[in-house]
Order: sequence, then structure tokens, then C-alpha cells
Amino acid sequence: MDIHTLHVEHTVLLAVYTLLTLVNARMHRGIRGIHWFSLYNALVFIGALLVALRGHMPDALSIVGGNMFVVVGYVALFVSLARFFGARLSQIYVQIALAAAGLAAMLQFGWLHPATGKRLLAYSIVLLAQQAHVALFTARRERRRTHAAASMAVMLTLLACMNLFRIVTILLQDVPRDYLQVQGGLVWLVLVNTALQCGAIVSYVWMTASLLRGDLALQASTDHLTGLLNRRALDRAATQVLTAANPGRAVSAIVIDLDHFKVLNDTYGHGCGDAALAAVGRALSLGLRHSDFVGRMGGDEFVALLPDTSFETACAMAAKLDHAIRDIRVSRGTGDIPGSVGVSATFGCAETDPTHLTWARLLSKCDKQLYAAKRRRQDGEQSLLSDPDSICIPS
Repeated sequence: MDIHTLHVEHTVLLAVYTLLTLVNARMHRGIRGIHWFSLYNALVFIGALLVALRGHMPDALSIVGGNMFVVVGYVALFVSLARFFGARLSQIYVQIALAAAGLAAMLQFGWLHPATGKRLLAYSIVLLAQQAHVALFTARRERRRTHAAASMAVMLTLLACMNLFRIVTILLQDVPRDYLQVQGGLVWLVLVNTALQCGAIVSYVWMTASLLRGDLALQASTDHLTGLLNRRALDRAATQVLTAANPGRAVSAIVIDLDHFKVLNDTYGHGCGDAALAAVGRALSLGLRHSDFVGRMGGDEFVALLPDTSFETACAMAAKLDHAIRDIRVSRGTGDIPGSVGVSATFGCAETDPTHLTWARLLSKCDKQLYAAKRRRQDGEQSLLSDPDSICIPS
């Protein structure tokens, strides 16, 4: 099959790919950078179309225009992936510089002083650098436990390798003045590039699907108000922690119950109550270690799971959390009741029983401590954590 026919087929397939990316962008319009990916495919398609129409339009338009649409397309691809990963666009200057170099080379060897071999060589070097740069950028920013972005990096790396192959081929053989008359490996290059373009699109669709799946999983495991784990996710984490717990290493938990939360809601409204819950959630997240788990069990009750933590350490951590929560001030609203209101909580700490490593058992022990602390408060005793040894009694 001659290279001109392959270019026509390549152009038709790129048109189909562009339509697919437009449909994907419409379906997932909330994903950052997705429209830039559609623009990338559209630019590459227009570039291929101009090359395929060589002989039906001025050569300068076909050559310079076709090649530059492809080069600018990779700038759009970089922007698309940068926005997808939420990265800064500081490295876009690399792509802009490469595109400018490509434009200068195309004008010099495609219009002012036509030289097919030099033009193809310069074009291949620019594309190689662009694709390698975007591939490296993508590989470095893959943070999810999927192979989606990795596959995109692989596709771009292989595209760069195809341009390296073209560079070597051009250096080893004479290139006819009309590129559409070339033979040999350069013909197969068009076919392979078509397949890799398809692979890049599949990789991007995979990336969007992985992102959406990850977002759904996060929503399913997160309390929408506080951003903490919800009860189901915390139960699952506790099961995993207790199953993997080493013999002789304690696992502790802290149950946190806000004081007089119903009164707060009834007096100042649910907006004030929601703000208090969100503020407590932030305080708990900041006050615990990265290895700990904290979630909202429902209502005004929170639970912290502390792997490899003794009862005494858990009590000390609860004391710090108590001070952090007492520092919270929540706006009571405007109008008749301006100002702010404080928040306090009661804590119950416990550690696992060496013979009963179950989450239900650990929560039950924490609840007993919590109820005992509440009774002591009602009897007028000192604050729950002003003296941890007085309220953190192993049961």
C-alpha cells in the first residue's frame, strides 16, 4: 500500500477519533482539561488532512500548515494533561519553544527554501522532543493506583520512538522531494502512528474513567459534611487494621461525642450545627497522625482508630484533641444572635483486648468510658481530660 493511501486512511481514522473525544468531553464535561484533549485531536486531524490533500492545494499550505497543526496539537495535549492532573502550566514554555522552533524550520525548509529531507528531519526532532516531554510529565504526575496514566505515557513514548526511527531512516536513505512518494520503513511508520494515536485516545478515556471511579469511591467512603471517613469506610478500615495487627501491639480507639449538640442546633440553627461539625472534623484531622483513621459515625459522634497505639498514648492524644476542640469558635449567625459560640466534647478511650480483637468489642469499651465520663460531668466532677488518669481507666 502506498503512503498516500495510508495517509488518507490515517486522516479518516483521526476524524473518527476526534468525534469520539468530542463525545467523551460532552459526557464528562466536568473533568479538567478534557476539552483541550479534544482540541489536540482536532488539530492533529486537520494537520493530517492538509498533508493528505497535498497536490490539491499549494504545497506551502499543505506542508507548513499540516505540520504546524500537529506541532501545536501537542501543546494542547500538554495543557490537557496538566489540567487533568491539577499541575501548574509552568512547563508549557518548553512546548511553546519547541512549537516556535518547528514553525521556523517549516517556514525555512517547507516554503522559503524547500528541502524535504531537512524539513522531515527538523519536524521529527521537534515532535520527538514534544512527545518525550509530555510522556515524562505524565509519568511523573501519575498518583493513582491505576495503569491509565502510565499507559498514556507509554503511548507517547512509543510515538517519540517512531519519530526517532524516522530520524534514523532519513539519515540513512535519500528522501524524494515529494514525501508521498517515499517507500520502505517510512510507509509502515504511518500505519504504526495511526495505531498509537488510537492507543493514546483509549488511554485518555481510561484516565477519565479511572478518575470518575476514584471520585465515586471517595464519595462512597467520605462523610459529605466533614470530609472524614463515613461509618462504612471506618468499619472497613478497622477490620483491616485489626486483622493485620501484630500480637502484642495494641490498637486503640477514641470515641468523641460533642456536648449539648442538640441545644446548639435548636438554639442557633442547623447552619451553626453543621459549621461546628465541620470545624471539629478539621480539628480531628489535624490533631491525628497520618497512620490514624478518623470518621464520623453519625450525628455528633466521631471515632478515631489508632493502630499500634497503647491506651496511655491514646489518652494523651485525646487530651490534645480536647484542647483543639475547645479552641473552636463557630459563628452563631447574624441579626438577633450575632457573635460566636464555643464547642466542647466528651471522650472515651480504650485499647483492644488481647483475646478479643474485634471492632465491635473495642467500640463497646470506648462507649463505656464515654458514658462514665458523662456521668462524672453530670455529678460535677472535673473536665474529662483535665486529668487523663482520672477518666481513662482500662476496662
